[in-house]
Amino acid sequence: MASNLPVDCLDQIFKYLEEDVKSLRSCLLVNRKWCETVVPILWSNPWKFEKNTDCEYWTAITSTILLCLPKDSQDLLRRNNIIKSTLNSPAFDYVRYFQYLSPEAVEQLSRDYMNDNSVDPHRGYKDQLFEQEIYKLFMSKSSLKHLVLPKAPLSYCPGSTTCLQKLRELVCGSDNSPEFFYGLAQICRQIQRLVVDPCHDDNAGLASLIEFQTGLKYVELQAPDGQVNEYPRIGQALISQAHSISILYFHGSLCIRPTVLAEFINLKNLKLFISGEISNLSQFATTIFPKLEVLDIFWDEHTPFSIFTQFIENTQGTLSRIYWNTDCPPGKPEEIRDYLDVISRPKFTNLKFVTIWWNCLATEKLTKFLTIHPHLQALKIYTFTNRANGKELFDLLIRANPHSLKVLNLDGDWQFTNEDLEEFLDKWKSTGRNPLSFYISFKYNVTPQFEEIIQKYQNEGILKDFQKAEFLDEVESLNYLWKY
Repeated sequence: MASNLPVDCLDQIFKYLEEDVKSLRSCLLVNRKWCETVVPILWSNPWKFEKNTDCEYWTAITSTILLCLPKDSQDLLRRNNIIKSTLNSPAFDYVRYFQYLSPEAVEQLSRDYMNDNSVDPHRGYKDQLFEQEIYKLFMSKSSLKHLVLPKAPLSYCPGSTTCLQKLRELVCGSDNSPEFFYGLAQICRQIQRLVVDPCHDDNAGLASLIEFQTGLKYVELQAPDGQVNEYPRIGQALISQAHSISILYFHGSLCIRPTVLAEFINLKNLKLFISGEISNLSQFATTIFPKLEVLDIFWDEHTPFSIFTQFIENTQGTLSRIYWNTDCPPGKPEEIRDYLDVISRPKFTNLKFVTIWWNCLATEKLTKFLTIHPHLQALKIYTFTNRANGKELFDLLIRANPHSLKVLNLDGDWQFTNEDLEEFLDKWKSTGRNPLSFYISFKYNVTPQFEEIIQKYQNEGILKDFQKAEFLDEVESLNYLWKY
């Protein structure tokens, strides 16, 4: 019987249900062994079960956490008229199971518990004292894996060495005091994912923390929008981790020099959401990442399209995804043809997901591209001019016959009739291809007849999914395409 399974087996089974809070809560009631196995899973990150404006959730979790306070903290809060009576010991020491903590969660605990004292003239002091004791509680009992760094210097709290030494994910701002980071650098050596938001200061302490890591894999730097800032200390610190960093995400501006970027020889994923100018475009365009698999350009207002084409050309044949949002379009048809020429070379046959621009003067090059990419699974096509002929594209897709294609996204201003769509889907069906997920721009006018056609081919299994979508990375059914 399942109830007699060893604890290790039960633990693995219940972890498959970690997103299904209803089922996990049901398992609590089976027997003591099941309850003891499920509680650490439920309480590793209870914040994720929060729903907006769910007052009952915060009342319950605040009350439970307060039960875990040690006697000296309870006495201190009682003397300051923050808690009213002695709290009973909980059935489990729930706080020891927490792996996630953020200032937002602690502040919400304070707001929930202190709500009745909103007119207290000493409210500010009491809030600070309450939050201080909550942080001390977590530092003394938890072993955190994910932390959003508060303004308080946690490394000086009793127990912080044990609590933070296994930290894997850190979200912080470069505006924190360098001393905070120096303190963390003495404790945290195994951070794998680092998000710096905001990143608007070349913080020496943050650079030191980066240098002390042994296996940093993901770095996200959110610099101020529209500014050209470079942070040499942080850049040099990241070079010390170049052997292990596989994902870089720049938001706002490219705040390290292209010469620093060139050091990341093991980089697999480069994400750009930048509104500032890249300081040295020629250096950026010639930077070589021998293992780059993914280039995501979510936003770029200034970099010429040809620079990115040159950048892609210099990759070493490992690219599997080139994703572009609507910004930084090609300026003329020749740029589309040059881009198609580059990605049609034999070294790019590993591409599975690519963004292209439609132009009637480049259909031959597009046909060539589609016929030589056997692994292509997803295609995002923008219109280059104000309006594009969808029937021409549909006919080209049938002729080119990309056998592995599963996702088609038409973005921009496309024009095609319901009959054009039906003809395309009938031919898609007759050639026995994969069920197609079809996404179109919000600009397209969906009529009731169009919806009937979509429903018909979904019922027949020809269409797997259909949505109006602006950004494919936000389509839940396509999560499998976004491995990084």
